[in-house]
Amino acid sequence: MLQQDSNLTSSDGVDDIVIRDATEADRAVIQGLLHGSLRRNYDGDHVAQADRIIDAHLGGGKDPVGHFSKTQHVYVAESGGEVVGVMNIAEKRQGTMKISPLIVNPDFRGSKGAGSALLAKSVEVARARGVRQLYGTVAEPSSWIETFYLNRGWTCGSQSNSQYRPGVVEHAIYYNVDDTAATASEPLKFEEYSPSKYEELERFLTSRMDVFVDGIDEEFVRALVAGHERRGTREVEAKYKEIYLGYESGVLSSVIAFGPKKGGAVKLMPLSATSQDALRQTLRFAQSWAEGRTHKLYTHQHVDPAVVTAFQSEMWTLEGLLPEAYAADKVAAQWGWLPGETTHLGRNSDRLKAYTERFLTFVQDRGWDRIEEARSLAMAVGGEAGELLAELQWLSETEVVELLRMDREFKTRVSFEAADILNYLIRLARYCEFDLIEAADKKLAVNIDRFPVDEVHGLKGTRFKAGR
Repeated sequence: MLQQDSNLTSSDGVDDIVIRDATEADRAVIQGLLHGSLRRNYDGDHVAQADRIIDAHLGGGKDPVGHFSKTQHVYVAESGGEVVGVMNIAEKRQGTMKISPLIVNPDFRGSKGAGSALLAKSVEVARARGVRQLYGTVAEPSSWIETFYLNRGWTCGSQSNSQYRPGVVEHAIYYNVDDTAATASEPLKFEEYSPSKYEELERFLTSRMDVFVDGIDEEFVRALVAGHERRGTREVEAKYKEIYLGYESGVLSSVIAFGPKKGGAVKLMPLSATSQDALRQTLRFAQSWAEGRTHKLYTHQHVDPAVVTAFQSEMWTLEGLLPEAYAADKVAAQWGWLPGETTHLGRNSDRLKAYTERFLTFVQDRGWDRIEEARSLAMAVGGEAGELLAELQWLSETEVVELLRMDREFKTRVSFEAADILNYLIRLARYCEFDLIEAADKKLAVNIDRFPVDEVHGLKGTRFKAGR
């Protein structure tokens, strides 16, 4: 459970932050930070959680109920004598360390750097303890938190729906503390296959692909090259390939073949590299090749820590496991990538649907659904719209733009009024038994016909109506 500061860089004010061990005197503020932040996306007693981690920390780092925990410590971020953030780190017997949680007071998120300082402390402690990997989880609704971590070298490893609260998707993220394998001496240079490279290609594939694929021999390579020679047809049924070779300092370090499939997706097979970094660079090359050519890349690979890390680092999604698909007693994994994706957020879940389920559960738990009426809910939508208007009533557009940019409280008030409108619309849709998104989708289809692009582009509604 990681709750972080949202700025992507740590700047002015970071020198004012002091990271120190938590003390008994910090208990109340730590309880408040956990309860205030975690209750938005996590079920459970967060005050009790705060007490447990503080007790373990003050008890010499031993957690009496944690069977995997080796040591456990709580650190706080302090600014001007005020505790503004907290982090609990639990060292595991397996040589890893979990951050659970890391929370920063909202007033000290961003450029003041409290979150950055706590995160740096976790890496410092991990290195001192000989820990190989830090890990934690982020709730998908807190998307900016995951962005914070991704921009600091962390990787999204997996997703799990309804793990800590029904309807909330949780993302597991990790950071390899001393990942020297990810540094290459120089970038790979890619070139299209040519007949003069046949023997080099054959040696590379027959010596490397058998790690999880049976039948990789000279006949396989000849068939692969024949597919490359058919690339001029551009016919899917011809099963053509485009083969590229990646070189580092003149040494062949990766091979990738693009095979278009029915439906427009492109399969990368074979795809093999001599190191994790060479594989990551090859994936980036594939992604640049894909832009404007396909809606999806996918490949089948053996299950190996370096391979998994490379694909996760380049934002590919694990789509399934294929036992014995390519060799007896071996498992292959299917990885997929969609052009334009830069994070894992929202890939496997409908965030509005998940939120709707959570919100309606909130309403039902309080018995409000039993006293609802369509008229009252519709009036509530209008009332909340009026409150949104009241925030903007006496402001010019220039003033609104400036306040949204500079005044955090103003932006929060506007966003909360808009959220209230959404909440009442969700309740109204449930009461009236229609799907809100389906209705909006149908109305969009009507409006596409009603407002042709060539007639309305750049026109405000009143000017368009006047011309009709």
